[in-house]
Amino acid sequence: MTSSLIIAEEFVSIQGEGALVGMPSYFVRVTGCPLRCSWCDEPGTSWKPVGEARSVADIVTRIVASGMRHVVLTGGEPFSQAASIALAEAVEQVGLHLTIETSGAVDRPGLYCDLLSISPKLAHSTPKRRGENLAARHNLLRYNPELLRSLLAVSVGDWQIKAVIRPGNDKDISELLALLNYAKVSDMSRVFLVPEGVDAAALDAGLRALAPVCIKHGFRLGHRLHLALYGNTPGT
Repeated sequence: MTSSLIIAEEFVSIQGEGALVGMPSYFVRVTGCPLRCSWCDEPGTSWKPVGEARSVADIVTRIVASGMRHVVLTGGEPFSQAASIALAEAVEQVGLHLTIETSGAVDRPGLYCDLLSISPKLAHSTPKRRGENLAARHNLLRYNPELLRSLLAVSVGDWQIKAVIRPGNDKDISELLALLNYAKVSDMSRVFLVPEGVDAAALDAGLRALAPVCIKHGFRLGHRLHLALYGNTPGT
């Protein structure tokens, strides 16, 4: 395997979000993302990308040596790098469980994983910085219901949707419901509402505010356990 990926960081930690929350996992965080979310908590992979090229073979060697049975390919945007396909295939070959976390803004045909985790970005993610022509590009890419429908239709493994929500904002819920309806998502138990914010106080308040929304619509309440455990810290 000679393919390489631009990697921001690799680490072992606890999966903090989604259906596998609490699962010890090996994280591979690629750098580079076509979006510029205003609240992005990984600016080193988007606003100010950093990283280094690492071969797929070396990455897989470290994954196997870690002893972890679950691997999370995240970012940034993993689908922005073609070599993600080679890494996914290599992880499958060594018999490990692979979750791929994507924004749903980029297509990557032929990429297999055990759990496809899609995080569509709602309108409040649009950057508001003056003097930068980012909002138009961000909005053009972030909202792609056709691609979301396509990703769900061709997903070989399991899938989930994680949506960052501003607690108390009905517009976010309305936008999400419209997107899910267009993408023909009927099983709301696969949809996680994740509160915006990275500090412990905001996280706790957000979970409490979103709980009744989940009960009303049948969504699942999405924790951010890694933030509660470690804070917004690289390598966790």
